[in-house]
Amino acid sequence: MAAVEEQEEPQCPPGLRQYETMAVLRPNMSEDERLSLTHKYEELLVAGGGMYVEVFNRGVIPLAYSIKKKNKAGETNTYLDGIYLLFTYFTKPESIEVLEATLKMDDDVIRSSTFKVRKRKY
Repeated sequence: MAAVEEQEEPQCPPGLRQYETMAVLRPNMSEDERLSLTHKYEELLVAGGGMYVEVFNRGVIPLAYSIKKKNKAGETNTYLDGIYLLFTYFTKPESIEVLEATLKMDDDVIRSSTFKVRKRKY
């Protein structure tokens, strides 16, 4: 049996904090659209001073409740499931506002939430 090598977590650079952002995307997106959107947000994070950006695609997961969202054209859509993406990264606290505003305005994003990661000392 092969030994699983544990990757050492990168240390937080000075002046930056570690964050996680969970974004729920439209379930009917094509793979190319999802990759394009993922790349767009990775670039946005790096442009805002982000480092060590990792993206984990959790796939299509049913939502706990239906979500209605209006798009820019004014059409209302009801979603019962979504594509979950988890972004883990280090960035400046000021760049979180830009990221959240961009996610909120994107028609392909149903919901998103950003959390500051705090390491517990036991």
